[in-house]
Amino acid sequence: MKKITIICILAIIFAWGCTQKKPVEKTILGMGTDYLYFPEVLNGKIKELRETNYWAAEKDGKITKGNPTTWKDLDSVGSTKNLIAYFDMTGALTKYDLLDENNLIRYSTIGTIEYGKYVRWEDKLKDSTYQYTIPEYDSQGYFVGGKVYRPIVDTLISRFVIKNDEKGNYTKIENFNFKNQKGSYQVFALNELGKVIETKFFNKYDTLRQTFVNTYNDKGFLTIQKVFIEKPKSTNVWDVQDLEFDDHGNVLLIFSNIDKGKFKLVAERTYIYY
Repeated sequence: MKKITIICILAIIFAWGCTQKKPVEKTILGMGTDYLYFPEVLNGKIKELRETNYWAAEKDGKITKGNPTTWKDLDSVGSTKNLIAYFDMTGALTKYDLLDENNLIRYSTIGTIEYGKYVRWEDKLKDSTYQYTIPEYDSQGYFVGGKVYRPIVDTLISRFVIKNDEKGNYTKIENFNFKNQKGSYQVFALNELGKVIETKFFNKYDTLRQTFVNTYNDKGFLTIQKVFIEKPKSTNVWDVQDLEFDDHGNVLLIFSNIDKGKFKLVAERTYIYY
């Protein structure tokens, strides 16, 4: 699905979770991806998920994919980019690529897993590692933060702290610079199913910058996302419709109507299952 993304999300890659035990019949598209703020629970053991964006078109009275969007188009709309997410047999994310309109990889994040937990994430720009993250865990094995380094001389760039509820769902992410000075942070509100229904973004001065409010259908897919921006005051609304599904019940074609028709996008997904 195509929703508003936080600016420079790849510049603050958080290392994205430990491989906490989840049913093998499900795959989580969330931490480690641009779906961090509205994670999805997908059916089946997925090996690879590819998502490609198009401008929406109408044919025989039905919404379908039109011309491909460019990287610049998606920036201007505020959408996530074309992506490929790779998962292992346990459902853990092992690699995440963002692609341009020529199907070339611009950014990659690659995880290293040992004994069921991530021990390192490398962020790459066109095959060159520009930063890596060493994650940290609590006594229960929950992912609770990490440190981000520049690879040339292992220089600390920043660190982050994640707070979880009793079920291991993240409820707050706090960022700090290399001097351990407080930076921006995000606060999450969840419903009884563990779905993120609200995310508030604050700067280092505790000033609210923007708020995401998510509405889901009975299948757990996002149907409406409202983004309330504080300064200058404005609101963006994404109305989302799932148009097609595969045999596993995972969505194949997603239509996003942005700000009452200002922009219309179609995202096409393909899945490879184990």
